[in-house]
Amino acid sequence: MPELLELLVALVRAGSTPAQAVKRAAARAPDALAEPMRLIVARLDRGQRFADTLVELATVVPSARPAVDLLTTAERYGLPLAPVLDRLADEARAQRRRLGEARARELPVRLAFPLVCCTLPSLAVLTVVPVVAASVGSLRGLGA
Repeated sequence: MPELLELLVALVRAGSTPAQAVKRAAARAPDALAEPMRLIVARLDRGQRFADTLVELATVVPSARPAVDLLTTAERYGLPLAPVLDRLADEARAQRRRLGEARARELPVRLAFPLVCCTLPSLAVLTVVPVVAASVGSLRGLGA
């Protein structure tokens, strides 16, 4: 959703109406949103109202609810869309960054198993086994 919002911001700032911006953004929508956006464009081409088609997007993609509410309100009341879309895009970017940071915090936990099962045994083989072998060899030498 953040990528789509960024695209909508650029299109609206370029002078497109909300309906035109959605039509143009549908062509470059991310894979997860490509099919719902194509359905919206098809409904717009058939003559359905812009607000009605976007409400259907919110039912298919729940994360799009704030953007859908904003776009339908702007369409109905003629509100300036660019500043509000900027704010939505900022919030979406911040949410994506928080999710990335959460995944980065999980990385040490995920790497603990390979470390314990692969690296530590090889360290033991490379450091402890030669010492033990040398000790056993010197004990055999004393016993002879």
